[in-house]
Amino acid sequence: MSQDSTEHLHLRFMNGVAVISVTTLYLQSEDVIEKVGAELFDLVDKYECTKVLLTFDGVRLVSSSMLAQVLKLHRMLAKNKGRLRLSGLSPGLREVLRASQIDRLLDVFDDDQAALAKF
Repeated sequence: MSQDSTEHLHLRFMNGVAVISVTTLYLQSEDVIEKVGAELFDLVDKYECTKVLLTFDGVRLVSSSMLAQVLKLHRMLAKNKGRLRLSGLSPGLREVLRASQIDRLLDVFDDDQAALAKF
């Protein structure tokens, strides 16, 4: 099983799915978000990922700029016939996704196992 880590992310593969865990607890600073976005796209490109599970276990705060990075990744994967799933979102972040109707665009699951089962 391949693994890779960056400053803000950890990647592992499970059954052909790239499981990318966000390891930074607060995603609100524009500098951090730019780095996370660059690391995310670099990992997806480096490993030619088409099935991505992005997990937010333990992440406490996410700004709208980070959500924009997630939507950008979703569009990029969809353009290449790939899929993005999200899991491990805090109740507050789930509510933000609901209120902004982003949850209609993205597949959101309670845990990794449920998300992996839907690939």
